[in-house]
Amino acid sequence: MTREFPDRSPSDSRIFLGRFRSNTSKKLSLVAGLAAIMTLIVGAGFAEMSSSGAPTTSETVAVRWIALAFLAVAAAAYLVGSRLERENRK
Repeated sequence: MTREFPDRSPSDSRIFLGRFRSNTSKKLSLVAGLAAIMTLIVGAGFAEMSSSGAPTTSETVAVRWIALAFLAVAAAAYLVGSRLERENRK
């Protein structure tokens, strides 16, 4: 059974698709965000492998900058994807 919405056209149903299925930029945003989280997990693995139980300063800096770069890519891709989606709706 489907509900009828007389004030909406059938093409408006695509607006309600999942956020990350809608365009490539938003998919890239999701992947970059997950990569940032994975970078932090790998950084925690560095601490476990280190003989002193703590990562070295250079490992900490590398992990921090890589995670920050992935988050910046994720934010930029999400903004681009949102603008593209908004332009396609007009």
